[in-house]
Amino acid sequence: KKQGQKMGVVERDGTCKASAASIWSTCFQHMKFDLWDPDVLRMEDIDEINGLVEGAKATFVMKKESGGGKLPIVCGDVVVDERFTFKGSAAGGLMKFEGTIVLEEKGSNETLVHYKFGMKGLLGRMFSTFNSKAVVGGTEHGLENIIKLSEEAAAAG
Repeated sequence: KKQGQKMGVVERDGTCKASAASIWSTCFQHMKFDLWDPDVLRMEDIDEINGLVEGAKATFVMKKESGGGKLPIVCGDVVVDERFTFKGSAAGGLMKFEGTIVLEEKGSNETLVHYKFGMKGLLGRMFSTFNSKAVVGGTEHGLENIIKLSEEAAAAG
């Protein structure tokens, strides 16, 4: 289902046939965001032991077609199996980005996945305005990948 879009903010929901705990362990706990985020080539600087916890830091190594470069992130508002936010900035703070994932269980094996992503700052607003299709597409494909990976993992047991 598609919702309206505030300036530079994309929000998408999808239903996943997996528990919130399964989605969390498959896509988020180990901070392997490159498995589901279509713009991230690989992750670096992950705390392999603690994974996704309050204050966790890592680095997105972006694909060339997504601007390339390395973007450090920090995670907050972390509630295991429920929600987290990742934030980062580039270009001396002129481009800031923030993504939030919220998992809402609807039944024993059904979870609503809510993904919100936005860009701020002078360059962030310009990028999201002129490349809104890329920002929307990245959010939508990220959500699709989260659901697909989680459903495959849940089916595999």
